[in-house]
Amino acid sequence: MKHVLVVDDDAVSRLVLGHMLNGQDFDVTEAGSVDDAIAASAEATFDLIICDYVMPGRDGLDFLEALGETSPPFILLTGHADRESISDDRVDRVSSYLTKPVSTDELTKAVEQVLLSRSV
Repeated sequence: MKHVLVVDDDAVSRLVLGHMLNGQDFDVTEAGSVDDAIAASAEATFDLIICDYVMPGRDGLDFLEALGETSPPFILLTGHADRESISDDRVDRVSSYLTKPVSTDELTKAVEQVLLSRSV
């Protein structure tokens, strides 16, 4: 079973994403902030991270940067219309990009693609 970290400052979003992933037989850990996510990453190993971009304090790309070069696959969730609308060079390190609201099918497809590309 793959271990996934879901990071979002919105509790409802975390709950919905967690439910979608649990339905696909993933073990899900949730974090409500970048600081909580960093702490969770220090305590456990994750096969995949799904992280909101815009959060109070530090954003999702700050978290990716804090993970360093050995980051697991990283899916960025955002309300921005497309990846190019984020004017931050760190977005180039993101494994996949999903626009909110995300459907179960979109999430499942992105997760499968990211994990499959990592295992090749």
